[in-house]
Amino acid sequence: MFSGRPDPTWAVPAHVATRLERLWESLEPWTGEVPASPALGYRGCALRDAKGREWVAYAGVVMLHVSGRHEARQDNGRAFEKLLLASAPARMIPASIIDGLDAETSTP
Repeated sequence: MFSGRPDPTWAVPAHVATRLERLWESLEPWTGEVPASPALGYRGCALRDAKGREWVAYAGVVMLHVSGRHEARQDNGRAFEKLLLASAPARMIPASIIDGLDAETSTP
């Protein structure tokens, strides 16, 4: 997310993690190529849990990585990505990132 600096990390509240897991379960499978993130700038967000699962959300796709298995699902409107980013402490995520997600999902 930040060139030359470590990406921000935070503990996601349990109630948000539960909502994210339910949202994941409701997402339709993704059958296309997974969008490549740029070398610099915003590259999506990730959630890791105590069970060793990791979800990575970027550009309308959420990938689940667990025990060497990978599954992709379509994140229409980037709901998973937005909810995860919204769980960050105030001012941790630049407004330009959130505004950019909103602009991409509102464009016809």
